[in-house]
Amino acid sequence: MTSTTPRVSIGLPVFNGERYLARAIDSILGQDFRDLELIICDNASADRTPEICAAYARRDARVRYLRNPRNLGAGPNYDRCFHLARGEYFKWAAHDDRLAPGHLSRTVAALDAAPGAVLCTTGVAEIGPDDEVRRVYRNAFPGIGSPSPARRLAALIHTRHECEDFFGLFRRGALLGSSLHGTHSGSDRVLLAEMALRGPWTGVPEPLFLHREHDQRYTRAVLLPGDRSRAALWLDTAVPAARASRMFHLAVYRHYLRVVRKNTRPGGARAACYAELLRWWFTDGHLPDVLRDCVKDHPRLRRSLRAMKTKLLGAPAGPSGTASVRETSARRDDPGGKGLRTAERPRDASWANRSPLAGVSAPPSLPDG
Repeated sequence: MTSTTPRVSIGLPVFNGERYLARAIDSILGQDFRDLELIICDNASADRTPEICAAYARRDARVRYLRNPRNLGAGPNYDRCFHLARGEYFKWAAHDDRLAPGHLSRTVAALDAAPGAVLCTTGVAEIGPDDEVRRVYRNAFPGIGSPSPARRLAALIHTRHECEDFFGLFRRGALLGSSLHGTHSGSDRVLLAEMALRGPWTGVPEPLFLHREHDQRYTRAVLLPGDRSRAALWLDTAVPAARASRMFHLAVYRHYLRVVRKNTRPGGARAACYAELLRWWFTDGHLPDVLRDCVKDHPRLRRSLRAMKTKLLGAPAGPSGTASVRETSARRDDPGGKGLRTAERPRDASWANRSPLAGVSAPPSLPDG
């Protein structure tokens, strides 16, 4: 690689990530594709995060470590990573996730082979706190490779999907001028829709992205308890918590309208996109989602509607092990990309029995600063 223009830039935003950070960094620096830079933006962490990052920066010239003087919130910190990037390709990496060793070589090759594609996604292996593989899947977006912006938009907004694809490999030029991470809940969902408008996607079916599920994830620690004010502060510390909107689905819809206006010209293409947004109300349970948002702040109305539903339909069976409605909704609302969405298992079933962690070394012990 050259000293000024790495082919791939990886932005790793972090706040108090000492528990999993070294594993994430090791999986990035251990890629078999070496022409990369790792940009770590530390959001004024108060744990051992600064010492861990500084140690890696001393050992590997590909690591650029920057510490914010104060916590900016997740949105501005994610966006800062992008603005510091220099590579032809860019991806965000969460401090608690990992990459399989061939992630970059496979996704770079896929984008090289498809010059019109704006994003390359991969299959996903969900791992637990101790790196155990819990499930393997791939998000399916029928039509995402279409030449039609409206068809690609439809693939995103009408299909239940896991927003982990936000952590795919982007063509950096396609992200310029986009919404990036943003500071509103559901911003990852909106950016993916915007990328669908900007061009087709390509993909690698193998589970090369290792997404960690644990109790301190944003979904578990912030969204499931239902504290929208805390969620707003997590996204942007400069936004008063009182401005936090409980109308999640309407807010996302409003941003969909904005990115269609921004990324399409007046005429048939824009009209076709608006038609898909009209259809949005009647797909994937969006209308009931909006209605639920409307009654969240009215407990008496909510109880009355619940009683009416029970009277008309009877009490719902609660099978053991089924995710609650609240958990499903919270996953969908997660700006870290944790919505509970339709997934397609990779066609090669052997991947279900082969650990995506093969070749990823355990993190070494690091010096204290």
